[in-house]
Amino acid sequence: MPLQYNLENYHKPEDIGQAIDLLSKLGNTAQVIAGGTDILPRRQSGAKSNTLTHLIDISGLGLNYIRKNADKICIGAATDINCLAISPVFRSSPYTVLAEAANVHSTHTIRNRATIGGNLCNASPCADLALPLLALSAAVVVAGSKGKHTIQLDSFFKGPNCTALLPNEILQEIVIPIQQETSSASFLKLRHHQTAIDMAVVNVATLLFLKKNNCLSAKIALGSVGPTSFLAKKAAAILSGQTLNKKLIQQAARISADESAPIDDNRATASYRKEMVAVLVENSLEKSWQRSRE
Repeated sequence: MPLQYNLENYHKPEDIGQAIDLLSKLGNTAQVIAGGTDILPRRQSGAKSNTLTHLIDISGLGLNYIRKNADKICIGAATDINCLAISPVFRSSPYTVLAEAANVHSTHTIRNRATIGGNLCNASPCADLALPLLALSAAVVVAGSKGKHTIQLDSFFKGPNCTALLPNEILQEIVIPIQQETSSASFLKLRHHQTAIDMAVVNVATLLFLKKNNCLSAKIALGSVGPTSFLAKKAAAILSGQTLNKKLIQQAARISADESAPIDDNRATASYRKEMVAVLVENSLEKSWQRSRE
C-alpha cells in the first residue's frame, strides 16, 4: 500500500472560523492537522484513506499556548508535546503528572511536532496524554458552526479513533481545573521493548486528594486496556473516605484490573495486560501517596 494520500488541496486557514467553514464544506474528505505526525501511520492502516483529499492545517491559528490563572490551566490544542514536558506550569504537584506523560511520549523529534490536540483527537486507547488529563478532571473546548461548547474529557472518547466531535467541529482548547493543594498524582507506562518509540502495553495515571493519610477522593485512569482510555471508578471509590494503607491500595489495584477489558494483540496478551494493570496501578498509587508526603 503506498504511503501517500490522493490530496487535491492543502488549506491554511487564517482563523478558526475559516477552518470550520472548510470542514463544513468538505465533510469527510478533509482532515484537520497541526503537527501531522499521525497522518502517514493512519494512512498505512487504511483509516479514512478512501475519502481523504484535503488537509486543513490549524498550526498557524494561535492555538499553541499554556496559560494558568486562579481557577484553571488552559492549553491550546496545537501546543506541541515538548512544550508540556518543559513548561514551569507542570513542575508542581499534581500537574507534574502531565509532564511525566509528555516526557515518555515517543521521541524528542516527534514531540517537537506532535500536539496535545492531535493526541486526544486520534482517540487511541493507548494515548499517553489522555490519562493524566482524565485524572486531572480536564475538559475540552470545541468550536463548530454553532459556536463553542465544553465536553468533559471522560465523555469525549467514544471508541478507537472515535470522539464526540461532530464533522464540522475542531478541538480548540484543553482546560484543567485548579486542583486542591493537598492532591498529588503520577503516571506510569509499560512498553513492549521499553524503547521511546514503543506504544504502551499498559499506561496508568492516578491522583489522590489527601488530608494527612485520609483519602478524600481519588482518580485512576487506565490506557491500552479497553476500547478507550477511561477512569476506573469502582477502584477509585473504595479509596475515597478511607485511611490510606498498603492493603487498601492493593485492593484498588486488583479492582482496576477487574474493570479493564484488554485484548490480545502484537504487543501483549489480554491476560498479561490485566496482571500489569494491577502492578502499575499499585505502583502509581504508592508514588502519588509518597509525593503527598514530600
